[in-house]
Amino acid sequence: MISKKRPEKRHANRLANMYADLDFWLALLKDDDWLADRAESLLDKHEGELEVSLATFIELFLVEERFTFDRERAVTAILELATYESDPNVVYQASENIDKGLNTFDAFHAALSTGSIISSDRAYDELTGVNRIRLEPDENEDSTT
Repeated sequence: MISKKRPEKRHANRLANMYADLDFWLALLKDDDWLADRAESLLDKHEGELEVSLATFIELFLVEERFTFDRERAVTAILELATYESDPNVVYQASENIDKGLNTFDAFHAALSTGSIISSDRAYDELTGVNRIRLEPDENEDSTT
């Protein structure tokens, strides 16, 4: 489990030059990972240089069912230890969307939308703050219009 506390957050305007793949973060997150010691050592060595992307969080959410860790705590820990160039609120919103029953990809699509999304997926209908523009035609409407 990621146990080190870093006193200052990593911000997008800081220079980072070491991309950390999810394998690295999982080694730190999991209690019994065989790579945990090596990951801790690399964490110390590259402190202030680590960066992640949206792909990191998508993959994290996809694998969470196989491993035991708290999704939101993991996101917070990663954001505290690495530079992330995008809006972290998108990641937290996607996590909330998963808690509301969306799959990982739909959760991120909804979080990345600006409030409206074109889709035939009715899962978006249950979300507050997301207006689904129906892709499927009404029963009396031509599907090409």
